[in-house]
Order: sequence, then structure tokens, then C-alpha cells
Amino acid sequence: MKRRLPLLVVLVTAALGMALKFFNFGEAGSTAVTDLDTVIQTSYLFAFLFGPIHLLRLHHSNVEKRRVNWVYSALLLAVCAVTTVIFFVNKIDGPVSSFIIDSITNAVDSAIYAMLGFYVCSAAYRSFKLKNLEAAILLVAAVLLMLGQAPIGDAIIPNTSKFTQWILDVPNSAGMRGIRIGASIGAFAASIRVILGLERSWTGGSS
Repeated sequence: MKRRLPLLVVLVTAALGMALKFFNFGEAGSTAVTDLDTVIQTSYLFAFLFGPIHLLRLHHSNVEKRRVNWVYSALLLAVCAVTTVIFFVNKIDGPVSSFIIDSITNAVDSAIYAMLGFYVCSAAYRSFKLKNLEAAILLVAAVLLMLGQAPIGDAIIPNTSKFTQWILDVPNSAGMRGIRIGASIGAFAASIRVILGLERSWTGGSS
């Protein structure tokens, strides 16, 4: 029953949502759509809680079982506890909370993104090796794009910026649209499988 009930809830909710979106039920339908959107937004908020809860459980288990590098897990739990208390006491826009966000959190985020740049450069170097025709096309396009975005690009190769803009507007846009269409079709197919009960892995069962 605990596996069939979620499937039934998903089926009824999906059928109700599609019926309200595709058919006109008058004022009652409009009210139902508004209420359903409110329920969905509330569900999103509760879903976001699962991330921090799972994070805390994972690191608490690391500390409890003294796994490798458990000290870092203990540090994370301590920071989470202290930050939570400060935000409750000092409020989200208080001076201490603002200092934590502006001077610590944002600084750490910037440092992480800066470190990721080295990994991106390393991955780009491996991808741009001239192993085949596709890699050569990727290399040429990347060099032209970088030159077109730099002020010195037009001085090195005339009209590089115009060609770069054409690459972004035509081939790049076409490729992105294809990727989005494919992703949308995949999401639609996955949603249909979930609604019909063909995909049951999210309930703990087999598909």
C-alpha cells in the first residue's frame, strides 16, 4: 500500500492538473488552478528541505562512525548550527548576518568558482586535442569565439567579432534549441512513465 498510494496520488494529481490546464471549467476551474499552483509551490519548498536534511544526516553519520576526514564533517555541522542560530537571532538582514553573507559566503563562492576555472581549462585542453575532424572544428570555433570576445580580436583577424556573433546567433542557437527539444521530449516521456506507474524506482520499487 505504501508504494501504491504514491502512484495513485501522482496519477490523480497529474490528471487533475492537465484537465484544469487544457479544459475550461469556468470560475471554479480558475480557482482550482490557483489553489493547485499554491500547493505545487508549497511542495517545492518542502522538497528543498530534503537537501539540507540529507546533508546533515550524511555528515552526522560520518562523525558518529569516525569515517575518513570526519573532522571536516564535524566542522560543517558546527558551522551550520552556529549560522542557523545567528540568522534566527540577528534576522536575515541584521549586521552580523549581512557580514556572514557578504564577507564570508560570497568570498567562499568566488574562491570556489575561481578554482573551477582551472578544471575547466584542463578539460578544454583535453577536448581540443586534434584527434579527429570534430575536435578540429571545436578547436577552431573556440579560438574564433575567444578572439571575437577580446578587443584585440578584430586587430588580429578582421571582422572576427561579426563572425563570432554569427556563430552564437545561428549554429549555437540551433544546437541549443535541438538540445532543449530533446530534453523536453525526454522529460515528457519520463513524466508519462511516472504518471502511468511504469517508472517506480522513485517509490523504492523496480520499474
